Amino acid sequence: MPVLKNVLGLDIGSHSVKAVEFRQNLRGIEAVQLRAVERQGDDGDLADLLRRMIEVYRLPAEHVVAALPGDRISSRRIRFPFRERKKIEAAVPNHVADDLLFEPEDVIIDWELVSSDRARADVVAVIAPRKAVSEFLEPLADAECEPRTLEAEGLLLGNLSAIFDLPGARLLADLGHRKSTFCLLVDERPVSARTIPLGGLALTHAIARDRGIDSEAAERAKCEETLIGPDFEATYPETAKVLDRLSREIVRTLSSLETVLNGRALDALTLFGGSAHLEGLDAYLEERIGCRTERLGYPPEGHDAGLVAAGDPVVFAPTIALGLRGTPRARTRTNFRQEEFAVRVDLGRFTKDFSFTGILAGIAGVLAIASFATSTALASRYARQIEMVVDDLYREAIPGQALSGNPLTALRAAVDDANRRAEFLGVYRGNLSALDLLNEISARVPADLDIVLEELSIDRQTVRLRVFASSFEAADRLGAELQKFDPFANARIGAIETDKKRGGKRFNVTISLAPRQSSR
Repeated sequence: MPVLKNVLGLDIGSHSVKAVEFRQNLRGIEAVQLRAVERQGDDGDLADLLRRMIEVYRLPAEHVVAALPGDRISSRRIRFPFRERKKIEAAVPNHVADDLLFEPEDVIIDWELVSSDRARADVVAVIAPRKAVSEFLEPLADAECEPRTLEAEGLLLGNLSAIFDLPGARLLADLGHRKSTFCLLVDERPVSARTIPLGGLALTHAIARDRGIDSEAAERAKCEETLIGPDFEATYPETAKVLDRLSREIVRTLSSLETVLNGRALDALTLFGGSAHLEGLDAYLEERIGCRTERLGYPPEGHDAGLVAAGDPVVFAPTIALGLRGTPRARTRTNFRQEEFAVRVDLGRFTKDFSFTGILAGIAGVLAIASFATSTALASRYARQIEMVVDDLYREAIPGQALSGNPLTALRAAVDDANRRAEFLGVYRGNLSALDLLNEISARVPADLDIVLEELSIDRQTVRLRVFASSFEAADRLGAELQKFDPFANARIGAIETDKKRGGKRFNVTISLAPRQSSR
């Protein structure tokens, strides 16, 4: 997919140029190739070498990651009483300004978060002269493989913890050709870095002086012969001096990191780089510094083991770290490509890279529009069918009146109108009006029954009568006659009293028109 570009980690050393190509896909990353080409001549030939290397091995140059040499970088460890990234970004330049050997405008400053909690943050600030950055980028630009990311060589090694088993506190030692770079890892995070001008070339020159041979023969002797005896002593004096200096520099590095380790013991010294293959070097350094020393091994069994299957991890470790920096598994974020060195986006290349993606997006857009139109048409048809059904139900419920507008609004208006008419006409149980009730009461009174209706009131579903009769028997008979009519079945006689003036009886008749409640 064009979006997941292949990453090229480009390790530009003084002895050789190494490259690793990682392919990114939805399942993760995988190694495509690891290459190494020995440098010939001075640095002026670097651009030509890079062009030939990219052409011969067909290396991708769209997403290149490189590192500025450690001897061109200085670092500072700073603690802040806050942890917000924006505050740290603004505070780092002010803290390092007083210690700079250059004017602030002549350097580029970046930083790496080491640790943090709620109240503080520890960072490592890295400073590089703008001139050094410009000189490093120039031959890469000429070779048309300009890096998108320019890392700090020392801290960069922390990315190895993404695939290699590097737990606890350990010092990574990249023993290169002209220099050696150290990186302290604490719980798989880089916390400090240092570079010294001592590497395999110094050892080659020492062998040449010891034996009186040329550099080429001394290089072969270094790679093929045993230079360290079983008693952990070098076989020649000049060679011994170089190895002794290397061990002293490692001890000095560990001493400078005591405050960083905060009393924590170093778990191991891990060696890699071309000079790490010197036979017996690991045992020699372990004896001299008193710490377990080992060469970098292969990653644990699994998918990550394939990332170094095409090359020796001891030789290609820094290159692999560069490749990992360009993937989501990166552990560092330092990048000196800032301000005037920031990557300029090539819109023409951008258009080319994403042309296929654009075509797919266009097809997806057309399909989305077609899907939307189809779903809209089906929904409209379904809505018309519902409207027809609702119209039929409305005509059935309210005959003779056509439906107009919202069916719920029309039905609510029709019910409200019916309630108003019922309230005005006085419609009660059995669809009887108030006049019908009076007629029914009059019809239910026998002609031979001597009673006088003195009062009558109709309140909602209740009819109340005040009646004068000649005797108790007349009251009982009136109640029985009224109850024969179903809507009057709840008629009750009550409040019977004697009329002293006329000698008859007065009583109340209460008729409830509410429907009877079914008993369970």
